[in-house]
Amino acid sequence: MIKIIKITGISDTYPEEIEGTYEWYAAKEPGHDFCDLYEAEYIYEKTGFFKGLNYHLIHYPDGEVHSPFQLQENVYVDKPVWNDGVLNFLVVDFRAQLIKITAYTPIMRKLETIAELALSEVEDCYNLMLETTPLTLGRSGHDGFYEIVWPEKKKIAIGKNETILFRDGDRLYFSEWYEDPDYHETVVVRDIHTGKIIEKSKGYLRRLPNNVYWKT
Repeated sequence: MIKIIKITGISDTYPEEIEGTYEWYAAKEPGHDFCDLYEAEYIYEKTGFFKGLNYHLIHYPDGEVHSPFQLQENVYVDKPVWNDGVLNFLVVDFRAQLIKITAYTPIMRKLETIAELALSEVEDCYNLMLETTPLTLGRSGHDGFYEIVWPEKKKIAIGKNETILFRDGDRLYFSEWYEDPDYHETVVVRDIHTGKIIEKSKGYLRRLPNNVYWKT
């Protein structure tokens, strides 16, 4: 027989898996349609107003809800990334024109801002996101480059079909897709300092807890 646990504190929202942990799920603020960060930026630039987007956290197996943020107008809180016991959120405040990188420690229920940047430091918010490990703020634009915005600044030339997967020390892992004629992907590993390809192989990578990745 199945066991249904009623989640209290939020409702009418779908819990999404956070890669790298079995313990935590992210749940978007109820009643708000999803849009990505770039779309939110576009809405604000065109209208001067964005209604806001926020995520809550749900702990497994008890279903306890953690709400590090409250929904705010003109503020976009992105889905968190798991970083060895800490959940890192990318927060963009369009009115203040600020990018904030925050860290939430569940065991202490502590939220802190670990970095703050002017929004003008990036051309736009297209594919702006956090990656691990170590924690890195990066951006993939339309110009054939992967740009590291924080904690260092660097631009690396990549293929037109490459998408960042994650960072592992001095290695950047990308997924490159093809249709010739069937769809398939390859994993491309690049040196973070030179951008040169270290490895390239067919297949897919899936992040699991405890720094384990499945390669298929």
